[in-house]
Amino acid sequence: MTMDRAAMRHLFPLADQHGLALWKRIVEHPAAPPFTHQVGDHVQAADLVAVQAFRDRLGTLPQTADQGPPAHIVEWVGSRYRKVPLWQARIARGFAWQRDWLRLPTMNREDLARRMTEIVPSDEPLERLIVYDTSGTTGHALRVPHHPRAVAQLHVLVEQALEWFGRTVPQGPDHVACMNLHAQASIWTYASLFSVWGQAGFARVNLNRRAWPRGPEHARRFVADLVPGFLCGNPHSFSELLCWQVEAQPAVLISTAVALSEPLKAELERHYRCPVLDWYSCTETGPLACSRPGSAGLALLAPDVYVELLDAAGNQVPEGQRGEITVTGGRNPYLPLLRYRTGDFARWMRPAQGAAPRLADLEGRESLLFRADDGAPVNPVDIGRALRQNFSVVQHQFVQRADGTCLVRLRPAYGMPINSEQVVGELRALFGRATSIDVQIDDSPATGEKWVPYRQERPGMDW
Repeated sequence: MTMDRAAMRHLFPLADQHGLALWKRIVEHPAAPPFTHQVGDHVQAADLVAVQAFRDRLGTLPQTADQGPPAHIVEWVGSRYRKVPLWQARIARGFAWQRDWLRLPTMNREDLARRMTEIVPSDEPLERLIVYDTSGTTGHALRVPHHPRAVAQLHVLVEQALEWFGRTVPQGPDHVACMNLHAQASIWTYASLFSVWGQAGFARVNLNRRAWPRGPEHARRFVADLVPGFLCGNPHSFSELLCWQVEAQPAVLISTAVALSEPLKAELERHYRCPVLDWYSCTETGPLACSRPGSAGLALLAPDVYVELLDAAGNQVPEGQRGEITVTGGRNPYLPLLRYRTGDFARWMRPAQGAAPRLADLEGRESLLFRADDGAPVNPVDIGRALRQNFSVVQHQFVQRADGTCLVRLRPAYGMPINSEQVVGELRALFGRATSIDVQIDDSPATGEKWVPYRQERPGMDW
């Protein structure tokens, strides 16, 4: 894979010859997998100033308040009210934000899926807009508008999390700061640079045998030679990392997307001799919470969001009771969130008297790994992608029964019929021809019921 000077300048506006040399070293490494895309950080000089300002604010703003949202959150909402059409349509002018906060309507994934043009502020320039696709791991996938500056600020939250464990991020064009690991049938893979970290390198790779035509030994050599400072992934990809016998010396492993089991965490920490951080993040919200050493629960990360746990009526639940994680604020200028229901559930707990509350018993991120007819793992993300890319699906539910047979339930978009035989064909490409797949098409009007997209009635992996 090659890149001319103009493309390099477009993807990495701040890169110099040292950064380009590192990028080439990654993509031209003798053991590198075939990278599928060219992706850059699009960070400009003014963005680095904003990132530093975010660093400076990190420890100065309260994240929770016993009597409602902190003042800076109320100010943030008020300053954007006249710019967000959806808010204006739902909330009367002159609303008393602080006093009547609990009377505010909530947002949800349906708003993001169907009303995005009413959420993007009316005065926000669109020249730097980038779009992320969510995986749909715990719900249905979305296309989320984002801004390079906001993405760059996320690095500060990674720095804070590593600092909690006494670790730092390697910076500069002599280092590969991070590798992001996946284990899916198909995914974008690429090399990149992080201007926020002095042009340190990054690689997104897929621990799927189709992505490494020359075999796992090349994956082992690639990781060993580039010495990534830390590894990001999910329980599926970290399980493959162990199975492939990939050796590394990371400062930490960051596990995200779905719940991390204690046995897998213990084995990863034993094998790689480093902390494993349980990380809670959504594409829509950015990072929200992370484990801290020596105590239970996930500590809130970002000072510019307000996290509530709500019941179905929109009331905050008492400490210790289960509620839906709901977020206000953030740094993404294209996606102002006001009481956004994530679809995940948790309870507040305090690790010690007087300590800040933490999220515990996080639900909605169950780690499921289905099995093909030959015993090969099948990632739920691949199932969701096969359905979304080939059919106009409003909702879906996939169940693997205890005997290995599968049931898929689909609600098609209005006027867009779905061919059941084609559904079976797409899923057998993942599960094998011997797998029995039943398809149920639900044409009834949507009731607002949230379908659990994936369920498993058979044992998965040991971890």
